[in-house]
Amino acid sequence: MIQDNKAIWGFQMLVILSNVDGNITDEESEIAGRYISKHFRDEFQLKQEMKFLKLIKREDYFFHFRECMDLFYSKSSQNERVDFVKFAVDMVKADRQITSEENRYLNELLAGWEPEHAG
Repeated sequence: MIQDNKAIWGFQMLVILSNVDGNITDEESEIAGRYISKHFRDEFQLKQEMKFLKLIKREDYFFHFRECMDLFYSKSSQNERVDFVKFAVDMVKADRQITSEENRYLNELLAGWEPEHAG
């Protein structure tokens, strides 16, 4: 069950973005850490979130990403979405190689959050 918290949804999207290529780098972990520092206080439960994310099957990543994306959109301002997209772009660029799968997720995010596509 997804918690009703846009910061958690953002974190989950970033972790999925970092893992779609099958390899989480130190640079990607650093970006996730910056996101946590910016959007959470002491109440963030990293172990709990990572445990939850490990339960998601790789073939369900895209569905869960889309679900988080839609939930985040519904609870966020345009400025919050712009800020998140910067984190997402940094995440896919972190290892200096954007895979086709990372590109697919990032394109989905950008297309889904364009004002004319918002639903």
